[in-house]
This record gives sequence, structure tokens and C-alpha cells, in this order.
Amino acid sequence: MTVHKPRISDFGFTTTPKSLGCRISDLNSAPTARAPGIPHSAFLLLLTVCCLLFLPPLLAFAEDGKSFSEKKPIAITADSLSYDKSKDTYYAEGHVIVIQGESSIKADKMIVDMSASHAHASGNVEIVDEGGDTLKGDSLDIDIDTKVGVAINGRLFFKKENVHVVGDEIKKTGAQSYSAHHSFFTTCDCEEGSSPAWSFYAQDTDVTLGKYIHAWNTFFYIKNVPVLYSPYVVFPVKTERETGFLMPSVGYSGVRGAIFDNSFFWAISDSADATFYLDIESLRGIGKGIEYRYALSKTTDGEFSFYHFQENDISRVREFRQGIDNLSRPMTATNDRWFLQYRHRGLLPHDVILKADIKRVSDDEYFIDFGKDIQERSLVSLESNVSMTKTWNKFNLVAQFRYFDNLLAADDSSTLQRLPEITLTGADQQVPDTPFNFSMESSFVNFEREKDYTGQRIDIHPAVSLPLNPGGYFELKPSAGIRETYYWVENNPLQEGYSDRSLYDLNLDLTTTFVKIYSWDENMEQARPILRMGAPVGVETNGNTVASVQKIKHTIRPKIVYTYIPELRQDSLPNFDAVDRIAATSTITYSLNTILTGKFIEGGNPSYRDYVYMDLSQSYDINEATRKLVSPADERRPFSAVTGEARLKPLSWTMIAAKGAYDVYNNWLNQYDASLGIWDRRGDRLDASYRYARSPLMEYLDASLRFKLIPSVDLTYHNRYSYNDNTILEAAYGLEYKRQCWNTQITYTERPEEKIVMVTFNLLGIGEVGGAGGKMQ
Repeated sequence: MTVHKPRISDFGFTTTPKSLGCRISDLNSAPTARAPGIPHSAFLLLLTVCCLLFLPPLLAFAEDGKSFSEKKPIAITADSLSYDKSKDTYYAEGHVIVIQGESSIKADKMIVDMSASHAHASGNVEIVDEGGDTLKGDSLDIDIDTKVGVAINGRLFFKKENVHVVGDEIKKTGAQSYSAHHSFFTTCDCEEGSSPAWSFYAQDTDVTLGKYIHAWNTFFYIKNVPVLYSPYVVFPVKTERETGFLMPSVGYSGVRGAIFDNSFFWAISDSADATFYLDIESLRGIGKGIEYRYALSKTTDGEFSFYHFQENDISRVREFRQGIDNLSRPMTATNDRWFLQYRHRGLLPHDVILKADIKRVSDDEYFIDFGKDIQERSLVSLESNVSMTKTWNKFNLVAQFRYFDNLLAADDSSTLQRLPEITLTGADQQVPDTPFNFSMESSFVNFEREKDYTGQRIDIHPAVSLPLNPGGYFELKPSAGIRETYYWVENNPLQEGYSDRSLYDLNLDLTTTFVKIYSWDENMEQARPILRMGAPVGVETNGNTVASVQKIKHTIRPKIVYTYIPELRQDSLPNFDAVDRIAATSTITYSLNTILTGKFIEGGNPSYRDYVYMDLSQSYDINEATRKLVSPADERRPFSAVTGEARLKPLSWTMIAAKGAYDVYNNWLNQYDASLGIWDRRGDRLDASYRYARSPLMEYLDASLRFKLIPSVDLTYHNRYSYNDNTILEAAYGLEYKRQCWNTQITYTERPEEKIVMVTFNLLGIGEVGGAGGKMQ
């Protein structure tokens, strides 16, 4: 919608618009027998005329234009039915009702003039099709031959789109098209004779079902008050995509000034479309963009997007981030800023899967200014990846190019790139005619960067294992692996040329599983559980259906793993990543996993929920326990931190999760994460997560709340707080007011660099029509 400032003279009407009546009441049940005293032949003839000539054109707002099917029985009643042979005209008067299936016509009077090919209905005319679409009016005239008709004081209601159109004159111009003069249209429901919450008045309106309402010389009304004028608006009454302008957004901020974001959608074909953007910011600059999407088949699709923004003065933009160290980003931006992304997924010959996700950005500050949410604003790096994958029954081959853009470094010349990286992995599988299993991990990587040394690495790690099941109570799996690594290094005088490394590793895995299943009889009191928080304990709820727990399975799985890797000096080798430095290992790792699972029956179908999931593990380092002490103050610490993870879902509307690592020597937690989620059927929800790490120190809280104050009002709150800096990274307070055909949202957001107040107003079926925000000093 193009918005212009209205002048006082714009509000003068040559014709005073009538009040808008909305929701069409349901039809009362009507008799189905024909009126007495009418000759059978005349009755059949009138019925045939109504069905074949009158009803289909009137009820053509059904998409197929066949609201009255010839296969369904038809019932017609009236106080009187007659035929004038001299005029070749049929008359039906008094409570005229024609019904077929879910479609119907009601009127006080109907006249069908066969000689003039004209039909006329008058007095409380009401037509309803099978989809619930409705046309009402004082009178209705239709040309039987051309199917063109006119309703006086007409009221159209499209049920699927919930669109009401009211006009002095509504003209049916085609099978699925109408035009209206001096009309109102809205998606608001209201009582007959009252004014809707909002509506558009138009001097002339064209309606095409499944597409758009086009309106000229329009005023936007709130109740009975005109508040905005536009020479032209487009209003969607369709679900299918179609070429056209999308709803623009307007707003204001201290750094951007007045904002006008406009976009155009192009439905190129059934398998491709594009969106073009033009964003105007009065104090900052102009942005242009394109998104192109395609779906060539079920297995091949992709998206290309490019956005360019021309800043007026990047230095002025940075002034809004003073005092917060530019959010740790180097100042690499110029006035010319852009972001490109290309994604593709496709199936090549021989079942090779091709994937691409390419991301390139003009500067390290881009996402601070243009990030859509806090996740994008917090990005520290971008990875571009192009890969081809071939999968066999037990093997998987992946070749990929990986390029990294470090957003925390002004110069990426030292960032290590993997161009390409090829991996071949083999899943654990039995060697034919032997009791042994074989698995393999192997890779080739070409490391590139502008500064510092580069090179290639081949790493091959096959392993052989022997699965055993002693006594049927344990799973015992000894294994042995060999690791061969080969290097070719360039641009490094200390490690130039070829080098290699040979290692072996031994593993012994011992596991057992205990399972206990608890069942209930139909006569147990479990059938009448105690109520808490409005829901029975130990049940799943789905609407008004209650599924009771039938069985509970308790699984306990202890495990012990021994790993041995001999000591080998590797300081003469290049150091690209963790693969190049494998420490000597002689450790015993013991763990315990337990799961409590409930089985539910609802509607005869089983479902499952894990009430409790818990996993604990710790390692004992034999090398550390036996090493020589280097000083009197030195001490051995062979026990690792105890790591644990737990997820609890005691009720269908609650989730509790935690994981962490506990230092057994210092008696403290090195790190832990904890989260809580609670929700209910009303739509209330509380989510909170806390993260802590001791080294490097990191501690923050992320919490969000949605509380339904009354059915139409939601209060929202979101806070991301850094305890390291005693700083609110982002806090947002919101109020959402919802009505049947509109809603408004007010948010106040605090960030380190700005404070924003944003107001949005949304109309059902139209979307956001306005917004305002600004930096508060």
C-alpha cells in the first residue's frame, strides 16, 4: 500500500458511504417439499431453469464455478410458483428457497424471463455456496447468457480468506471476478449493522477470487473515522503465490532516520521465484537486494541472495557504538557494504549428493548493523562450504571445500583454509568368513593461507575389533588400530618437505544392560491419577484427549572403556589442527547411563516419552598416576572431571536439562549449563538457560517469558545478561494486543549500543503496515 499524507479536502465524499455490516448468519433449516397446487411439469421446468441457468452463475465464487452439482438432489420451496406462457416467464414468490447439498439461494421473490435471458431475485437475497462463501443484497439481476449480474446494496463474504466486501453495487463480471462501486472491504467480523474495527473504503474495487482485491481512491478507516488516504491498494484474497508488490514497511530510528522498505515478488514459474528489495533510509543510505529461489525437482533446490547497502557516512554509524569497543569487531567497513549467500542441494548421477553453502560479506561489522537477531549479531565467523557426498552400504566418501572468514580479525591472511578436504569413513562391519569387524577413518586435506606455512596431509586410521558376548550378559569388544599420517609442508624453513608419523591404539570396551519393565492392570488406581496443575500426573494430554501411561521401562547401562596410545614425539611435525598432536594415553573411562521411559496409549496408538535421561562419566589416567613428580609441590591428579548430563520431563508441559563438569580436586564445577522450560495450554511459557565456564571465564543468563494477561493481551520479556561484564546484552519488554482481525505490538529493547522503542500494527491478511523506532539518549 502506498501511503500519502491526507489533506482535509480528501475526506469529502460525493456519496456518503453506508455503514458496513459483517458476519453473515447461518441459514435456518428450510423445508424441502414443493409448494402445493403447482403443476408437476411447471415445477420441474422451474427447477431445471433455476439449476441450469440461474444457480451456477450466481454461485460462481466457488473456485470451480460449480457450486450446484447436477448429481445432487435439489429442493425448491416458495409460497407460490407460477408460469406466464405468453411472456415465457416463471415466478416464485414468498420465502423462496432453493437448496442443493450445502448450497442455497433465498429471496422474497424470483423471476426468470426466458425470452430476455434474464433472471431477477429481490427482497433479502442470500446466496451461500458449498465453501461457505456468501452474497447478500436487496436485489440481484443476472443475464443468463453472459453470466453477468448486479447486486444492489450487496454484501460479499469469502469464508476461506475471511474477507467482507460491502458496496452500493456489486457486479459479477466473470466466473471468479467481481467489481464494486462505493464499497468497503475488511477481514473483521462484527455484528450486523455495526462498524468493523478497521476497513478500507474505495470508490472502485475489483475482486478476483484466488488472487487480489484492487482498489482505487481508498481511505483507511478505524471504526467510522478515516485516518489514511491512498490512491491505490492491493489486498490479497488468495493462497497461491503471484507476481506483485509485497506490503512495504515504514519506520524511524535515530541512526537510519525515516525508513521505507519496499519489495516486489516475481512468480517466474512453478519451480522458481524471486524477490527484489529497495530499502530507503533518509539519514543512512539506500539498500538494494535480490533473492532467487528454485526447486528443479524433489531432490534439487537452491537459493541465491545478494544485498547491497550504500552508506552515506559509516563514521556516523559507528558513533552509535561508542563506549562498547565496536562490539569487538575490527573497523573494516566502508560506505559500500554487501552480503552474498548461495545455497544449493542436488542429486548428481550415480547418487552423488551436491551441497553448497557459500557466504561472503563485505566487512566484519556487517552483521552488527544488519543482523536479523542476536544470533546473527553475535557471529564471530562465516564458513563457506561446497561438498559432494557418495554413500555406499558401509562406506561414506565426502569431498568438500571449506573457507573460513574470521569476523574478529581484520586480516584473514593467516586463517587456515581447507581447500579441499576429502574424507572416507567405513562403518563397523564384519569381515567375511571371520568373527572380526573392520572400520576405518581416513582423510586428505590441503591447507591454504596467504601467510605462514601451508601443506597437505593424508591421515589413515583403520581398526579391527572382535565383538564378544561372554555368558550372554556382557558385550565385550577389544579393538586395535593403526594410524599413518603423511605430510608435505611448504613455506616453512624448519619443516619443509615430507614428514610422517606412525601410531597405534588399543581399546577394550565392556558394557552390560539391565532392563526392568513395570506394567499396570486395568483395575489399578493408575486409571484415576491425582490432578496437579490441571493435568493428571503421568499422562500425556492432547486437546481434551487423555492418554494414560501403560508401562514404564527402566534401562541402566554401565560401561567401561580402556584406551591405550603409546608416547611419541611430534614436535617436529607441522601443527595444523588437533589431528597433528595426539597425546600418549592410558586411561580407563567408566560411565553409567540410565533412562526411564513411559509408554502411552492414545486412540489405540502407542507413544513414548523419556521421563528421565541421565549420563555420568569419568576417566582415570594411568600415565598421570604413575608419572615421576618434578617437585615437592607437584602432585598427581589422575582422575578427570566428572561429566554429567540429565534431562527430565516429568510432565508433558515441563522440560528440565543440565550438563556440566565437576573438578574432584578443587571441588568446584569447571563448567555447566542448565535450562528450564514450562508451558501451558493458554500459551503461557517460561524459558531460562544459564551458562558458566571457569576458564576462560564466561557466565550469562538467557531468559524469556510470555504471559497471557487476558485472552487478547500477551506480555513478553527477554533478557540476555552477561555476568562477566555486568552488562545487559539485550533486554526486550513487549506487549501484544490481539483481536480477530488486527493486532498491535509495543516493544522496548535495550542493547549496549542503543535503546529502541518499536510499535507495529498488523492487519489480518495485510500484514505490518507501520512501525517506528528510535535511539533513546
